[in-house]
Amino acid sequence: MRRWAALLALVAVAVAAASAFAATRLASQQSPEAARLAAPDAGRAARLAQRTGIPAAYWAVDPRTARPVRLGQPLTTGAPLFPGDPPFHWRVWTTVPKSGYLLEQITSLGTHTGTHISAPCHFHVGAPCLVRLPERFFTPRPLVLLDVRPAIRRRGTGDFFVGIAALRRFEHRHGRIPPGAYVVIYTGLSRVYHLGNARRPGPMNDYFDDVPGFSGAAVDWLFEQRHILGVGADTFGPDATFDPAFAATTEATGHGGITLENMGTGLARMRAYGDWIELNGPRFSLTPAQRRAHRPGWSGAQMGMTGFTTWR
Repeated sequence: MRRWAALLALVAVAVAAASAFAATRLASQQSPEAARLAAPDAGRAARLAQRTGIPAAYWAVDPRTARPVRLGQPLTTGAPLFPGDPPFHWRVWTTVPKSGYLLEQITSLGTHTGTHISAPCHFHVGAPCLVRLPERFFTPRPLVLLDVRPAIRRRGTGDFFVGIAALRRFEHRHGRIPPGAYVVIYTGLSRVYHLGNARRPGPMNDYFDDVPGFSGAAVDWLFEQRHILGVGADTFGPDATFDPAFAATTEATGHGGITLENMGTGLARMRAYGDWIELNGPRFSLTPAQRRAHRPGWSGAQMGMTGFTTWR
């Protein structure tokens, strides 16, 4: 028996060592060293750009080895709510001592609270809802980031549109906006997300202050001329605060695209051009009976958003 016990102990040590080694190997999967090994040479990057229309700058970043960045905000009961949206409430349903597992029940939550996307049916009757979005929306997509903080500081206000001229200037500086991209605005207002629904006097110090957004014409241009998949922002959405028509969301969803909302402070760690983003979250759907009753589908849902950038 002692010999068997000793043998089992040796096996346990070997398994632990193998697990530790595997963990080390996995930990290095996304690392500067792995990224250097995965980077294509200039010729291959050029061929990929020619075949896909996605510029070579993006092929220098491989999501499998790149630096991952969380894009999004925590979903808490204190999260800021778009005016009129339902509050977020939850309770403990059962616990480990009681049932052998912990389970919570969400008792109130709007589908457009916290970090989320909006599907076309959010603004258009009969347009595709969440479950009908093709998988290309949920695979790594090129990220284009417009940092409007300098313009806000220069103007002393966030009451302006990001128009076609601004997009052309961006392209002149960085390169052509790739097809299938998500084009997002970084206002910096996400740094005060933790204040929730508190409102304070003064510019850019609570989540309800004025911020810029895309003009409707700019969104049309992005979808029609650059064939993007969606627009977003680190705030409540891609619309300018002063725009009661929600032109950016209206046009984006009208083109069959999506909006990405409450994207968080992680955008500050992403580059303007050359990085990737991936969305992942629930695909709520209707039952056949609900479809026969012509109930609306799911207009959006909370999403995980991960950026992939260079190691620096």
